[in-house]
Amino acid sequence: MGFVEALRQRLNQNPFKGFFRLNRLRPPGAVAEDHFMELCIRCSRCIEICPYDSIRRADIYASLQIGTPYIYAEDKACYLCMKCPPVCPTGALDTSLRKGEEVAIGKAVIDQDLCLNYLYVKEEESGKVTGMATICNTCFNACPLRDKAIVMEKFLLPVITEECVGCGICVEKCPTQPRRAVNVVPTGMIDEKSSGYYYRRNRVRQSQPEGDRGAVSGEELLERKEQISTFGETPQFKSDFSTDGSMEGWE
Repeated sequence: MGFVEALRQRLNQNPFKGFFRLNRLRPPGAVAEDHFMELCIRCSRCIEICPYDSIRRADIYASLQIGTPYIYAEDKACYLCMKCPPVCPTGALDTSLRKGEEVAIGKAVIDQDLCLNYLYVKEEESGKVTGMATICNTCFNACPLRDKAIVMEKFLLPVITEECVGCGICVEKCPTQPRRAVNVVPTGMIDEKSSGYYYRRNRVRQSQPEGDRGAVSGEELLERKEQISTFGETPQFKSDFSTDGSMEGWE
């Protein structure tokens, strides 16, 4: 095994593959994160075809995910045009997806302590006017699946439903600053409270019953990581894409 191959194999087993944060989303149709990192070849086809410039490359601060595609919802959300899944040559994005309502990028979560409408109702009920609240329907009006993914309870309070696909348009348009009142928890998060860091070595704690949580760390975690590596095997692509047998790492 050559030095380059050995280095690639070691990097592929890194324990930080699942790093996520709120509102940093994979493109629509992305497979599970560990499998995505195995399949994505950083070809940038999804980035190039996006008509809204929503998809960007992860920068150097994204550690070993550098070059992989992300959507940063606070800057530019996904507008569900569904042009990126069909051009993925490796299956990192589900090429069969055609409808925006079928994707599962994540789920939006509303912070009632920041949402202007919730603050307005609290002021009305308490009689204490702070001057910070107003009526705002921005997230509801911007949602491409309004009255399905988001509904207005009592015609005033926005509520996210299970129909939410996590496109992030509500995040992009939310007027509260500097923190947004609505955020998207990416698919793959353990839960809302642990979003921001996911699968960090020796810190992850799965949402399991109290007692033996079954968390692993150290050498055992690395051993499990090694089991998902596909190096040394020829990738089996579902889409029309043939691999070059001479390409290093795909012998």
